[in-house]
Amino acid sequence: MTAMEHINQIARDMRAYLSEASSKSEKKFIGVMHPIVPQEVLFAACLHPVRLFPFPGEQTNMAHAHLHVYTSSIFRAIWDQVLKGQFSFLDGVVLPESCETVTYFSRGWRYHRKNDFVATMAGVRFNKTKNALIFFRDDLENLKKELEEFTGREIFEEALTYAIDVYNRNRELLGNICNLMKQERPPLTGVDLFNIFMVSHVMDKEENNRLLEKLLSELLDLPAGERPKARLLVSGPCLVDGRIYETIQAAGATAVCADTNMGLRSLAGQSESDNDPLLALARSYANLPCPFSISAEHRLSYLLDLVQEYAVDGVIFAIERACEAEIMDFPYLERELRKKGVPVGFVETEYMCDMAPVQTRIEGFIESVMK
Repeated sequence: MTAMEHINQIARDMRAYLSEASSKSEKKFIGVMHPIVPQEVLFAACLHPVRLFPFPGEQTNMAHAHLHVYTSSIFRAIWDQVLKGQFSFLDGVVLPESCETVTYFSRGWRYHRKNDFVATMAGVRFNKTKNALIFFRDDLENLKKELEEFTGREIFEEALTYAIDVYNRNRELLGNICNLMKQERPPLTGVDLFNIFMVSHVMDKEENNRLLEKLLSELLDLPAGERPKARLLVSGPCLVDGRIYETIQAAGATAVCADTNMGLRSLAGQSESDNDPLLALARSYANLPCPFSISAEHRLSYLLDLVQEYAVDGVIFAIERACEAEIMDFPYLERELRKKGVPVGFVETEYMCDMAPVQTRIEGFIESVMK
């Protein structure tokens, strides 16, 4: 089995993969929501971090009685599946105060899963001052202490340094794979790239590093792929619906990069060496390129760099209906990108949404870009 076949096999049923992996592992599995949470601290505590997202194909019904009507459908679906016992392999969660929905998620989790480890962290908003970074570093220190109490073992500085090296290597490998998408004939499809990232969010990072090394080795021996009719950048929050990428691919285009919480934004935590590993983590995670961490002006600069690096023909914003931060940034980003001559498309997404109107908008946008 090739590395890509292995990745696709895991991606087809990640819940089954996680259930089997947790039954074989001596580690406890901890859910993490949003890339702002430094998973290195959990890894150093001999835990297995897993990014939280809803498993596809299941209708949401139980969560409606628990959450406000305008709650993000992604979080609603996660909570629905928690209530239905679909996350039985988890032993706890670490949640950021990224928005009101996620911030108050911890209360419900503690109430309904009383034996789980539950921790929250604030992170850094827009002001990257020295005091803000120290606050973030102290926040991570508190998380470290909570994890030590939970696991019954001390987290030594050497373990943190090793965890940082493992995660840096993972970002380096994923970055090298993304660089291949800059080629005129990318060796991967946008669907392949989506699966690669999604699987990296559930696998043990050391195991995933070995798989990605194998994948890179295999990709170097493959012939060039087809030249896409259009090269697209997809931008959005926790975009976990692979049907978006399948729709783009079916229309003859390729999503060569994804400015999403599940995609390129997860590579932004590359940590430099420091005598204080927690401070190094605070410094690197403070600049995540999403509305939670940086201004719309800085996001524009980041997007323009991606457009140039990946020779993008157009940008599709796929924004979840209730994600206020992304929605507030969109008008500014759309206007400024258009001023720079970058075509912009928009689709509103929800968990398990009807793909017919989304497909129509994507196909229409791709046709306009190809003219």
